[in-house]
Amino acid sequence: MFNKLRKSPGGIMKKILTTFFMLVFIIACTPQEEELTLSEIEKEKQAIIQVMREYNVAAEEKNFSHMIETLAGEVIFFGTDSAEVIKTFAEFKAKMEEQWQTFDKMKYGDLYDISIQMDDKATLASIIFGSPLEITIGTETAKLFIRVARTLRKEKDKWVIVSGIVGNADPKAGLLLQDMLLRKAGGAPPVDSGK
Repeated sequence: MFNKLRKSPGGIMKKILTTFFMLVFIIACTPQEEELTLSEIEKEKQAIIQVMREYNVAAEEKNFSHMIETLAGEVIFFGTDSAEVIKTFAEFKAKMEEQWQTFDKMKYGDLYDISIQMDDKATLASIIFGSPLEITIGTETAKLFIRVARTLRKEKDKWVIVSGIVGNADPKAGLLLQDMLLRKAGGAPPVDSGK
């Protein structure tokens, strides 16, 4: 009886150690995700910038089908009005069509001051940048400088926009645009734009 008790604790300890070493071995042999190289990170950032350019071109061309290619399955956008929160594709499409009917022409410039933050696996990212934006209504053009913030995620190996917000960084140009919009609606005489 004494021998059975003596062997039993050692046998249990041997099983525990064997199990422990097997777990360590399994974990050590499991493939670990490698960090992206600097060139892979740069490639991902360029792909994100390209999505922003494609979105801008689709907006300029008033082409909703091309714009959808840059968007995630679900999106949320915040407008310049605090009450303007776009949560569905139907709302987004309606807002874009309203904008395209109002503006005769939109022309984006190059992207400036680009800052991109990305997770280690390159599946989620945010981008902030500035860009000139010319908006033409009739014969007048307001030359804005906008700041854009977008969140993107990787879907089927392609970066797509999940959410975003745009703000005008030039108050004088913003006032000119408001004046142009009022005049188009028939509600205000021309205002000196400071030219």
